This record gives sequence, C-alpha cells and structure tokens, in this order.
Amino acid sequence: MTVVAPARTEHVFKLLVTGPFAAGKTSLIQAVSQTPVVDTDVDTSGTESDVKARTTVAMDFGTYRVDDDDAVQLLMFGTPGQRRFWFMTDIMKGDVDAVIYVIDADAGDTHHEAGEAMRALLRDLRVPLVVAVNRCDDLDQAKVVARQLGALASEAVVPCQLIHPDSGREVAVEALVAVLERLERGETEFVDPVERVLATAGAA
Repeated sequence: MTVVAPARTEHVFKLLVTGPFAAGKTSLIQAVSQTPVVDTDVDTSGTESDVKARTTVAMDFGTYRVDDDDAVQLLMFGTPGQRRFWFMTDIMKGDVDAVIYVIDADAGDTHHEAGEAMRALLRDLRVPLVVAVNRCDDLDQAKVVARQLGALASEAVVPCQLIHPDSGREVAVEALVAVLERLERGETEFVDPVERVLATAGAA
C-alpha cells in the first residue's frame, strides 16, 4: 500500500516596501531576497544624483521563504522613492497584506513629506504597518521617528541597518508577525485614519 503524504499548504503574503528616496528600500530587498532581485535601477538625474548614483524607477521585487517546513513565502515589492514615480505605488498596492515603511533616521528633511505620504497610503490600504527606521540602532529613537510619521504606539517599529541581511530579515519577519496577528484576530478593518492624524499631532 502506498501512503501519499498530504500536500503542504503554501502561505504567500505580499509586502509593500515603500518610503522616501534613498531611505533603504532597495537595500532591504537585496539583503533579504533568496531569489535574484528584479530591479529597475537607472542613473539618478537632477539634484538627487548628489545623494544617490542610481535609483529605482518602477519597482524592485524579491522573495523570502521564512521556513521551508511551514511553506511561508513573502513577496516583497519595492516602490520608487522619487516623487515623479510615485504612481507606481498605486499600481503595486493591490492585495497587499502589510506595508513596510522605510525611513532614514538621519534624513530629517524627508520626514515631514514621508509622514504625509505614509498616512495617505494607509488611509487606502488599512493593513498592518511596520516602520523600518534605517541607519538607527536605538529603539527609543526609532519609536520617536515612527510616531512623528504617524505610526501608532501599537504598530511595529524596527531600528535597523538595512545593508545587513540579518537586520533586513528582522524587518521582514516583523511584517509577517503583524499579518499573522491580524489574521488571528479576524480583523477586516485596521486603523481609523483620524486616529493616525491625532497621534501625529500628539507626537509633534
């Protein structure tokens, strides 16, 4: 008699990796992806070329299988940071399970606009948020930055150095945990946008 092992159920989750120009989105996906990263990097034009030589103009894509036994796979879609390519975020945000919002702790001049963009995005998506505060090793500092953007105290904040794979994996796993916790609670709604705006005002 031949015994056929039951097929494993594969759980696939889509993560949107977004944030301002040069924050570390591509670095995160390159550090974590277990498959060759699909990128659309070109030479940066204009004044931003002084900050970063190459930039994403359409998307980055990578995958990360968390555990072979559990068959959990994360699909990471990275958005462009330059404003003229922001329309790509609208194209990629469909069926997203969580948002990883990457912010550079040292680039304070980007934080105000980044916070507005993050809150606008989450008004549409209503999905779990993980704020990855790049170039930061201090959790308390990272939480201050995240609150200024509009993240709530209940939302995950990860200080990280996204050029390092271990740091990037910590961010990805934190996003998975947020997705699974939401599924366990059976939530269909997430955060009231007004609550996010009020939290931002309180952190100012």
